[in-house]
Formats: sequence, structure tokens, C-alpha cells
Amino acid sequence: MNFDGINGHRHQLALLSRMLERGMVPQAMLFTGMSGVGKALIARHFFAAMFCAGESKPCMACRNCMQVRKKTFPDLIEIYPDEKGRIPLGNPEKKEPGSIRWLIERLSRKPLHQSMGVIIDGADTISTEGQNALLKSIEEPQENTHIIMTASNRSRVLPTILSRCTAIPFNPLSIEDVRESIKGSCPPEMDPDTAAEIAGGSMEIAGIVVNPEIMGRVIDLAARISDYFNTGSFLVADPGPIVKEIGADRLAAVLINIYRLLLFESMGKATRAKLPERIRMNDQVKARKFIKILLALKKGLSNNLNVKISLKGMLYYIDRMDENSAPEIASILY
Repeated sequence: MNFDGINGHRHQLALLSRMLERGMVPQAMLFTGMSGVGKALIARHFFAAMFCAGESKPCMACRNCMQVRKKTFPDLIEIYPDEKGRIPLGNPEKKEPGSIRWLIERLSRKPLHQSMGVIIDGADTISTEGQNALLKSIEEPQENTHIIMTASNRSRVLPTILSRCTAIPFNPLSIEDVRESIKGSCPPEMDPDTAAEIAGGSMEIAGIVVNPEIMGRVIDLAARISDYFNTGSFLVADPGPIVKEIGADRLAAVLINIYRLLLFESMGKATRAKLPERIRMNDQVKARKFIKILLALKKGLSNNLNVKISLKGMLYYIDRMDENSAPEIASILY
């Protein structure tokens, strides 16, 4: 495969390349790993190589490759979460485009070319009922139909689906890979090393970090939280506007990465990040507890937690929180 335009994941790309070269492409694959590491991008790149009419596959210049890139290739179907962050099951009568029921009906048709590709970007956002409905299409797909699913949280994918897929795990991108990817978009006021460190291996988070307006508001929020810890002053922090813009999950991820870097720094661990003085926390124990609070908050987001109320409630409780009752600090730092 031609890997131009993709940073990192060399082992995974080599494995996918061998599958294509040997004509041994599984009918169902599951790409797992944190959000923003390029799973869907690589799935699309893989199918471009499969459908490519050029020599160096994917050439990204032939008609098929161009259509794949523009998401107009007739035999490549893509579905992804809606504005609510879910891939819906869909109405049994209407079968709305982008729903599981629509996809199942679409998979019953013959491809225009020799084979059909499917990308389900966010299989872990499909309800249990939706995953069960999809199961037969994964178990008994049409000949020459290949399905690639992505999941940020493997534990939310049903075991019956996991057992029928070739799973390929994707690790977070290295700091160097992220830095290389953002060097053309990093604003002058943002140090590329700092941006890459805060991104935590995710290009999705990197896109937030290099946005000066959004990142400025995140730093302001962090400064208010740190001031509360450092001085015991009244907590004035409303994450609502930022949550509305970037989502609670992404905000939690950025804050976790920021405070983890601050904790590294206070412990004398080397980082290349240059973080503002006003967000530093004086108490290592409270810093550890706050990271655990953020991790708990992030985990609870799938249960529709109110971020503002939950965050403030947990912060006020922090002095009574038993540090040993939470996960080991090693699981947070590494």
C-alpha cells in the first residue's frame, strides 16, 4: 500500500498491506483505539487501495481513488454517529440513511464493481439492539463484501461481534507523529511541542489544541479550577459553553492531558510542554485526585451525566476522597 499522508501505525499499515497483496482480506475487521488516531482515515485509505485502478495503490489520482476521497464511490458505504453521538438503529419503515436498518438494506444489493466496502465509524456508539441487528450481516456478508468497523471503546462492542471480526488495535500516535502532522497548522502563539504533548496521541484533540480561541477558554477554565485548589476560593467555573462547542468527552480528554503533564512536571519527569503558570496546582495529592475525578467523569459521560453539576460536585468532595479507593496512579500516568 502507498502510505503517503498517514503518520504512524507502521505495523498496522504493513499488516493491511500484506492482506491486500495476498488477497486475504477478512470480511469483517474491527479497528480499536482511542478517538482521533486515524482509524477511519486508514480504513478509507485501505478501501481506496482495494478499488484503485492505478499502479501504486492507492494512487489517489485515478477516478476510483478520487471518488473514495470525496466519499462518492458507489461501492463504498460509510456511516458514523449523528449529532447525538450515536449511530441510530433507524425506523423499520423509513430506514433513514446512516442508520443500521438502512445499512442492512443497502448491503442486500449487489455492488456495481467486483466488491463492496463498508466503514462503520463508531461501532461502539450503536445500541445493543442495533448491534444485534447488524450481527447477521457480519456473520454472513455477501461475497466480496468487506466491513471495517472502528471503536474507541472496545468494551462497548458486543462479544458476538468481536468474535466474528479480525481485530486490529491502534495505539496513540507518538509525540513526534502528532508534531509532524500539526506543524503547518499550529498558530504562532502555540508551541508545537506543547500542542503535541497536550494532544496525547490523538489528532482529534490536536485539532482542538491548535485552535487559539477554544484553547484559550480551556486554559481559563483550568486556571479557575487550579485557583480553587490552590487558594480554597469560591469555585467559579462553567464548562457548559466549551462542552457545547467541542463536546464533554473531548473537554475531559484535554483537561486530563493538561493535568497529567502538570503532575509529571511536579514529579520531576521530563516533558517538552510549556504550560501557563496560572494553571499549576501546588498539591500533588489533589492533582492526582483531580485526574481521577476527570477519568470518572469521562467514563460516566456515556450515562448522560450533567457535566457542570457532576464536575462541581466531585470537586467539592475531593478533600474527603480516599486516594487509595481510585485506580492506581500508574494507570493514570502511563
